[in-house]
Amino acid sequence: MVSGAGGGRDCRPARRHPGAGKPGPAQSPHVRLAHLRAAARPPAALEIGLLERGTAVRLVLLAALAREHVLLIGPPGTAKSELARRLHRCFAGARYFERLLTRFSTPEELFGPLSLKALEDDRYERLIDGYLPTAGIAFLDEVFKANSAILDALLTLFNEREFDNGAGRIAVPLISAIAASNEPPDDESLLAFHDRFLVRVPVQPVGDASFAALLRLRAPPRRRRPIRSRRRSCRRWPPPAKG
Repeated sequence: MVSGAGGGRDCRPARRHPGAGKPGPAQSPHVRLAHLRAAARPPAALEIGLLERGTAVRLVLLAALAREHVLLIGPPGTAKSELARRLHRCFAGARYFERLLTRFSTPEELFGPLSLKALEDDRYERLIDGYLPTAGIAFLDEVFKANSAILDALLTLFNEREFDNGAGRIAVPLISAIAASNEPPDDESLLAFHDRFLVRVPVQPVGDASFAALLRLRAPPRRRRPIRSRRRSCRRWPPPAKG
């Protein structure tokens, strides 16, 4: 289940353009301490409300601490997205990004829309704030269904932790990317992207032995907002009968 990422890292200094955008929150001291805070949090706290997910929780957390990416393979309804959301709560100050990919997905959905102001200055740049290039933890569902334009850009972003924005290349604060798929890819053209995931975890539905416990699970309590009473002149409805 472990394979090398392949390819060497380019040690040359990255090219930067004055308008290529600013680095994401990787420079924040809160994010630099994120790995220590995640290590101090017991993995058992991430398993609350989940059944038969102990191994997956520990592998996902271990991969994130090692700044590696994880591929979750399993049918729908097996808590793959929930594992990624819970992992994000371990890293204080890190942004979270989540998308469901299809063959019709566009690069703008992941990397941000084109900057109209930059186009006026003959620059091809994206507004990346709030999108994948500024995320610390990312979850990409059905990742192998994306088109080649998206997958080629993800290769550099995952392996080098860099993103080409226009004429410049910027560093990204990505700690770990969690990808999900219902089945492994059978297309040979996807093998290079498949190798970017050092940890590959099969996730199966809850077994018959835990089905009764699954039915007894309760949803986590949500914070209820107090209802503020507003004094308004209300008419009685239906109106009283006349006569």
